Amino acid sequence: MEFLNHEQYGNLLLHYDDNVSAGIVISEEQAVPLEDSGHINCVFMFGGGFVLGCDLIWKCYHPKFVAAGYRRARESFPMALWDAQTGRKLTTLQGLHTGSLRGVKRLDDKRLITWARDFRVFVWDIRTGECLGEYTTPVLIDQEGYAIVSSRNGEDYSAEDWLDYIGGCGKPGFNVTIYLKSDPDGQQDQLGPFKGVEGRETMIRRYEPDDRQLLEHRNILHRIQDLEGAEAGYSTPFRLKDGRIGIGGTTYGAWEQVFVWDGLKDLSILVPGRLNVDCQIDGEIAPNTIRINNHTETYTFEDI
Repeated sequence: MEFLNHEQYGNLLLHYDDNVSAGIVISEEQAVPLEDSGHINCVFMFGGGFVLGCDLIWKCYHPKFVAAGYRRARESFPMALWDAQTGRKLTTLQGLHTGSLRGVKRLDDKRLITWARDFRVFVWDIRTGECLGEYTTPVLIDQEGYAIVSSRNGEDYSAEDWLDYIGGCGKPGFNVTIYLKSDPDGQQDQLGPFKGVEGRETMIRRYEPDDRQLLEHRNILHRIQDLEGAEAGYSTPFRLKDGRIGIGGTTYGAWEQVFVWDGLKDLSILVPGRLNVDCQIDGEIAPNTIRINNHTETYTFEDI
């Protein structure tokens, strides 16, 4: 197969026609097509000669979002495994993240682990693609002992660290609830709450900004580090009456989701159905009720 019309991103050779297979560069002189891979646009190469491919263009795979046109429907699952040397498709993973994939690591000869921007962690059977366990992202802790929100924590974890974590011997995990709204006037869906592992490292300091002061954008970004791109540059922070901090989306920029955090382990993620620009986060308009307005559609999340 020729890759003359593919774009190269690291080791990935990508064609924007969904009917054309992606390729993987295995040496300076050789690249191989990935079988049945016209729909993927991101790959992770990891131990043992495996490639994990996923579709990241459309970030949420919840059925109601698919039905509402939030992403293009796919017949296959959005994650699958390939042999990195031959390009042969080995299996699809029988489960979904509801946020963009952050990373993958092989735990042992039979299992791998993935983590994503939905702050969920899954353990998979390499051979069958079966989901063997569900967890949440470990809490990141800074040098002073304060909690930090980041779904990228697993990047610095070895296989042994991950095994310690899912065995309850490491840091605690976030308690995560995901609120989804595919239609501004439709029903609000809820995933979770997903309770994080307790862990042995339980001495974490809660981040509690002075409620007499306005929330400062840059200070919040030091604590909620999961924002990226325009979100990080223009996000609007707000404070709920119960003391929780909210931030996400953007004013005058693209937006994807909003985080509501208690400063410790409890994290809520609000996912509106449409990506757009120039959104306005009105904050808490009633107790535990948050309104997000992108000037064409208004999403109101209740009972947060």
